[in-house]
Amino acid sequence: MLTQIWISGALAAVAALSAPIALRRWPGGTSVVRTATALVLAPAVAGASVALIGAGLGGWSGASAAGAGPAVGAGPPQGDSASRYPVVGMASTSDGRGYWEVASDGGVFSFGDAVFYGSTGNLHLNQPIVGMAASPDGGGYWLVASDGGIFSFGDAAYHGSTGALRLNRPIVGMAATHDGRGYWLVASDGGIFSFGDAMFDGSTGSIHLNRPIVGMAASPDGGGYWLVASDGGIFSFGDAVFDGSTGSIHLNQPIVGMAATDDGGGYWLVASDGGIFSFGDAAFLGSMGGSPINAPMVTVSVNRHGTGYWTVASDGGLFSFGGAAFLGSLVNPVAAGAQWLGNPPANVPPSPNFLNSCYPHNTGATCTAQVIQATTNARAAEGLGPMALPGNFSALSPEQQLFVITDIERVDRGLAPFVGLVAELDADAQSGAQANRDPAPSQVPPGMHLVAWGSNWAENGNPLGSNYFWMYDDGVNSGNIDCTAPGQSGCWGHRENILSLSDYQKQYGGALLMGAGEAYGTTSTGWESDAELLVLATGPLPPLSYTWAEAVAAGAG
Repeated sequence: MLTQIWISGALAAVAALSAPIALRRWPGGTSVVRTATALVLAPAVAGASVALIGAGLGGWSGASAAGAGPAVGAGPPQGDSASRYPVVGMASTSDGRGYWEVASDGGVFSFGDAVFYGSTGNLHLNQPIVGMAASPDGGGYWLVASDGGIFSFGDAAYHGSTGALRLNRPIVGMAATHDGRGYWLVASDGGIFSFGDAMFDGSTGSIHLNRPIVGMAASPDGGGYWLVASDGGIFSFGDAVFDGSTGSIHLNQPIVGMAATDDGGGYWLVASDGGIFSFGDAAFLGSMGGSPINAPMVTVSVNRHGTGYWTVASDGGLFSFGGAAFLGSLVNPVAAGAQWLGNPPANVPPSPNFLNSCYPHNTGATCTAQVIQATTNARAAEGLGPMALPGNFSALSPEQQLFVITDIERVDRGLAPFVGLVAELDADAQSGAQANRDPAPSQVPPGMHLVAWGSNWAENGNPLGSNYFWMYDDGVNSGNIDCTAPGQSGCWGHRENILSLSDYQKQYGGALLMGAGEAYGTTSTGWESDAELLVLATGPLPPLSYTWAEAVAAGAG
């Protein structure tokens, strides 16, 4: 039906799908799974603005080095800039299941579970972007321009820049400290500029170099760093140990980047022809050296587990080695988990049937084990393995559990996760749970604008049970009353909500945020009531009460 909602003071016409409440009865008379779903698109706010915080003076015309920059239009993770500007760098997420590519205009392109937090792709830059670094938890990133202008996104904090300084040589790269509270910039003469808690441990700024510096890497504890020159010469400072170089070797093509191992006991160098040179405990896992490539390599990035590495070319082509998964590139984008995004051909009744053991609200060992086993069996039918729940799952709140389960369903299918739970959205979801209906966003975090949202509601024994019926038993003859006959648009609506919004994020940018709620004693059947609110919004990232990065750190994935 057509409805209207107010968004930031503007009346927007939106299309809504709302499933009336359905009651389903299983043999034996046990009442289960009343569900409702809603999906709302708000194209009227597709051009909403986001604020960029802490840009360097030289990186963005007219900005203050210490202050917030002007509001600019949100840029999509994939866009027109891909065909007009070369890729100059990349960084990977904390779990190694995603990565970003950055172009010289600051366009950022995200793959796997890497979240798009913003870009400078639609700003006028004084100088081009030359590199990027990710925050330790993968919740943000920095971009650096050749004048040392810094642009920070997500939880990557701005600590200063050289944008207002006259540099002897241009900046060619950056590295972040292990805690994300500082970073170094390196110039082509080896000059080092340290900010935040990044310590200055020396430079080659006053040394005559045979070849210019092209990159750097930091030691794991932030107590030192390596610089690499285009001939592969290595210069180590602080606690960064020298493990060898190609400085005395004749190279077919110049070195363009480097990356260090997780323990700091070695490093890799990459040449523009894709050749890889490994030193110390850095394992050689393959290279493109000697193989034809369409464009020169520009850098190398390590899987955070240290089991593999990626190299990326200036056309955005990406090459993966060892345990570093290929998750798509600008040259060969992968449809996110396309084989897993379709709806099942039929409902998958839970096996084992966990309903009796989980009624009316149960998170005990028997109930939980049965729901997990039923979910594992249903996922196996789609070619997916078991859910990797965090080790502290049982200690999480129901709201956090709903969030984690939803993100696992997305990430396992190649979709970006929701970044975190937001208080305003949690409150709306809780209202929905208490009213036994799908929630709607009545309040938006300050400075944010809705692009699209969806919501789910169910009554079941716990969040795992609610998720089961949303994802695997939502077709004809299920608790979804909008699916009484094959082909109806409401069939599998809950599943589609959980796996939605990525296409809108690619088109409009913004952040994926979530709210969740659970209530007891509100249903006539005795089941607990679960609700979730799934939102894509543009604007500055609000405070998050719980994040996907926290879940990953506890073993989720």
